[in-house]
Amino acid sequence: MILLPNLFLFLLICSITSHVLGAESDGKITGKVYDRQSGQPVEYATVSVYNSNDSSLVTGIISNENGVFSIGGLDEGNYYAEIRFIGYAKEIIKNIQIPNKSARIDLGTISLAVDEKVLGEVEVVAQRHNIEYQIDKKVISVGQELTSASMSAVEVLENVPSIRVDIEGNVSLRGSTGFTVLIDGKPTVLDPSDVLRQTPASTIQNIEIITNPSVKYEPDGTGGIINIITKKNRTEGIQGMVNLNAGRFDQYGGDFLLNYRKRNINFFIGGDYGEYPFPGQSSGERRTINNDTLTVVETNGTSERTRYQNTWRMGMNWDITEKDNFSVEASVGENSSNNTSELEYITTTDQSDERLQELSLNEYERGSKYYSISGHYLHRFRKENHELRMQANYGHSKGNEFSVNFLLNENNDIVQGAHRTEGGPSGEWDIRVDYSKPFGEKDLLEVGLQVRLDDNTDKTGFNTYDVNSDEFVNLPEYRNEIKYANNIYSLFGMYRGYIENFGYQLGLRGEYTFRDIHSIETRERFTLEEFDYFPTLHFSYQFPGDNQVMASYSRRIDRPGSWYLEPFLSWSDMFNVSSGNPDLKNEYIGSYELGYVKTWEKSQFSIETYYRVKQNKIEQIRSVYDDGILLTTFENVGTDYSLGIEAMYSAPLAAWWELSLMGDLFDYRIKGTKNNVPFETTSLNWSKRLSNTFSLLETVRLQLDGQYNSPTVSSQGETLEYWAVNCALRTDFFDSKLSTTLQVRDVFATARRVSITEDTGLYNYQRWRSDAPFISLTVSYRINNFNANRERRGENNNMDEF
Repeated sequence: MILLPNLFLFLLICSITSHVLGAESDGKITGKVYDRQSGQPVEYATVSVYNSNDSSLVTGIISNENGVFSIGGLDEGNYYAEIRFIGYAKEIIKNIQIPNKSARIDLGTISLAVDEKVLGEVEVVAQRHNIEYQIDKKVISVGQELTSASMSAVEVLENVPSIRVDIEGNVSLRGSTGFTVLIDGKPTVLDPSDVLRQTPASTIQNIEIITNPSVKYEPDGTGGIINIITKKNRTEGIQGMVNLNAGRFDQYGGDFLLNYRKRNINFFIGGDYGEYPFPGQSSGERRTINNDTLTVVETNGTSERTRYQNTWRMGMNWDITEKDNFSVEASVGENSSNNTSELEYITTTDQSDERLQELSLNEYERGSKYYSISGHYLHRFRKENHELRMQANYGHSKGNEFSVNFLLNENNDIVQGAHRTEGGPSGEWDIRVDYSKPFGEKDLLEVGLQVRLDDNTDKTGFNTYDVNSDEFVNLPEYRNEIKYANNIYSLFGMYRGYIENFGYQLGLRGEYTFRDIHSIETRERFTLEEFDYFPTLHFSYQFPGDNQVMASYSRRIDRPGSWYLEPFLSWSDMFNVSSGNPDLKNEYIGSYELGYVKTWEKSQFSIETYYRVKQNKIEQIRSVYDDGILLTTFENVGTDYSLGIEAMYSAPLAAWWELSLMGDLFDYRIKGTKNNVPFETTSLNWSKRLSNTFSLLETVRLQLDGQYNSPTVSSQGETLEYWAVNCALRTDFFDSKLSTTLQVRDVFATARRVSITEDTGLYNYQRWRSDAPFISLTVSYRINNFNANRERRGENNNMDEF
């Protein structure tokens, strides 16, 4: 809590400094940018101000979600402004006179017209800043990431500040795997990791990273929110895009998006299909002590992970009147992740000279079939930002999970086998109503309510292989059925305003939770009723010369999922068994951030510091269940602390070479009690990423990037470091209507995952390395020169930029 007084002291210094700096130059230009054809605001339009005397660039800014911009810190003089956005002809506003230091010049409404002729030129400008910083989020432009063209959102996130992706595709946000994923501001029925793995990169326009969300968002998740903005189009007529890809190890897939707009109504339909295998090599060593017997199990062999996905989505957006908008969207699909392995096991004990050599054949699959539908209504009152929004989302999924394991002796005879099943239906409702009302010229009050209803059933079964009958036999003692309900009712209020160049936003959210877990077989019941509050604070200060400082605080919660809570044993194979813990407590997180952003015409620098405290930290705990067999469960082990700094710099080193360098350094420590024994463990974690884009010819680009992730610790061990290099070559044909991208991932086959677990009576070493490099070719075609511009941002959520 020491940082909070320092934060307010810093803001007080900023306020005093504002009077000193503002006394020199405080002229201001404001305005709004709109699409001339649709009448919708244009977010992220670049507004550049030039000195009329020598045409030198003075400063610049981007428009917010309502198309509004405000540029301060201007001296007396004569200026002109250029307004640009991808796919539009630029607008020039001449003869802007700043007569004195306190002048306020309103340029009014500036409308941009679509101009296909300048599309290529504007895209080159957009490459300069593919990461935009706003007061509460980072906005990543996905279109520039060539090395992820045929991959998923996971691969895009490899080159994003605050994100870390390991070799198995597991994503963490500032060291935490507890985060929320939204699609166009809406929740999904899938787990966050599944959403990221199955969303094709080619269907994504932007990704928003929100590490300290405002109270308008659910407070769930340790790390914050990843919001995926999908591609849309608002040009009249039919437009679309098609992508096909194929690669090494029989990888193949494709996706398409078709859009039709006629006056005030827009329809779209899209789909994707893909199968992506990732073969590799596995090895490990496990030592367990049980009843004074040391058992050593060594493994070595091959394994393959295959991801399958198939999704269809469609929707429409209807501007009923100038003030009323209605949209509806539906999706249906299925996904699965299949893991197969063939491992040689060598088992020895200190009580015998016998050396048991066995072959283990394993198959594990987890997947689901799902559908979702969402509706959204927006009414705008007469005054700008005076709005009423209503939204309802429903999602349903039917998950299934199974594993089959066989153990063979030296003669290839089956000596042991197991078959486990798990699955069931789940349904989720998310209903919300938001109301915003402006006060004065800049202040705004927002209030809202939200209801989330989650209901699912989980059935499990376990069978063992009977050698004599050559078939599986059901074990009823391991069968169970769990009914899980989790209902959350929320209210929030938020007020934001300005004092000169100082912006502030204060919010408070209250939530009532009712949770019920009911075991049908054991007749046990576990219920929870609680009320929580979640405050948020956001501040920003705009210095002259396009320098901005931002600070924020939020309190968040990470509620354990149903699979963490189910109180029964579940065998994944003959060597591993797991159990949930219904007594788990929620994790509570206090998060502090302070950031600085400096933007030039062609380059950008940002630096952010953060401090996060997580109470009741939940971790997987492994222990010895039997000779050579591990039990995995979950416990609240204590408190963890993360204190870190992130930095990024991007700039063109030449007309044909653009460079982006980013790094993350943070001190991580866990302190608590494990197995009734106090412990404390620490590590200094760091990662770095370097990306280069070379314009070899007018229509040919090469991207080369590399990354390094340092070791990191857990309460029972550590995960070792790894590094990887990726490259991609893109060529455009027929005025960019057709393009091909050849990419090679993990060029030198250096990516790996090595984890070590150590505890009383236990040592476990596991290593997996992929059969890299992965090579793929993607062919993309634009129908009628498809230009994927965003719809009005306010239709989804989010607050304005200060």
